[in-house]
Amino acid sequence: MEKNLNIEIKNIQRLNLEQFTFKDFISFPYYSLIEFLKREAEDNPFLDFEFDESKIPEITQEVSQLEEIKEQLYFIEMGEKTKNICEFIIENLEDNGYFKMEINEVSKILNVDYKDVEEALKIIQTLEPAGIGARDLKECFLIQAKRNRDEMLFKFIEECWELLLKRKFNEIGKKMKQDEKEIKIIIEKLKKLNPNPLNLDKKIERKIIPEGRVIREGDNLKVYVDDKISYFLKLNSLYEKYYSSPLLSEKEKRFLTKKIERAKIVIKLVEERRKFLQKVFQEIIDYQKEFFHNGNLYPLKEKDIAEKMNVSISTISRVINGKYLITPKGLLKIKDLFVREFKYSMSRNFIIEKIKKIIKNESTPLSDREIAYKLGYFGIKISPRTVNKYRNKMGIPNSYLR
Repeated sequence: MEKNLNIEIKNIQRLNLEQFTFKDFISFPYYSLIEFLKREAEDNPFLDFEFDESKIPEITQEVSQLEEIKEQLYFIEMGEKTKNICEFIIENLEDNGYFKMEINEVSKILNVDYKDVEEALKIIQTLEPAGIGARDLKECFLIQAKRNRDEMLFKFIEECWELLLKRKFNEIGKKMKQDEKEIKIIIEKLKKLNPNPLNLDKKIERKIIPEGRVIREGDNLKVYVDDKISYFLKLNSLYEKYYSSPLLSEKEKRFLTKKIERAKIVIKLVEERRKFLQKVFQEIIDYQKEFFHNGNLYPLKEKDIAEKMNVSISTISRVINGKYLITPKGLLKIKDLFVREFKYSMSRNFIIEKIKKIIKNESTPLSDREIAYKLGYFGIKISPRTVNKYRNKMGIPNSYLR
């Protein structure tokens, strides 16, 4: 829990507190919005946010580290193509966080340029935990040294890696122009870096605050996004009185004017966020209403909702990421209502049948990664991990036992 909140706070801190937009507000899941408002209130004497967490119903849910990593993407401005490549890379990370697929291989599977994949991988390597997306141990350590802003350690790894593997410490000292004591200090720093930044088998308990609920009203489904924050968020009346004081200098008055305007904007954006989320969620629920009747999901992309709402795809992406609703089917992650439309069919049964056919026709046993690659020819882009899940569901052993 603590680790998850630390990651959220780091992501919030990426935002320049002097320049925030409506897009930032709709990006925040409720728990991130609360963290942002706490920091705003600390920084702005005109803004009061005396938040009582005991008044907010919380749900604890186990999530994978992959989900956590994916949700960091909504803090970064990018196009839909780049986001899709980023998600593909995340889905295909090794259990320890490394990315072992060749850039050319990803380029062919996704039918995108080599440079597009490189750009997406660089984005992944900026996410938490530091070191994910590295192709090897050296790159993993370089990412961490850069994140720690340790120039000497970065230079040591970049220029002396081969010498270090051969334990040629005298040559390292000469190349770095450092004495034995200083080299030992650098090596001790190196030992503290994490060679395995990810553990995909580990589940993390995360606090979830649902945005609202879906209620059946006759034959219709109505979305209500709760107003959980406005009661705690207000302008500070004492500072407003101070602002009117004739003793203020022009410089002080300009400073306070800026602060009070910002406080008013924050309060306004909280309410606009609620209204906008409700409209978007209602569009999504209306589109997927059959899911709540018979469990069937229709193909739905962020682009579809963006066109209907007359907003950008990135705006819809920000709205749905990390958001939950309480529905007649229980707690629902909004993003789970979006289903990619495959070339021939969108059903899971279709994918399972294709996997079964590929395995049946294999001349030599194929790994889950190789099966995932072949599925790409049918317009089906899923991770080896998903292939593994479907294969186990069918009771088909892995390539070593076939």
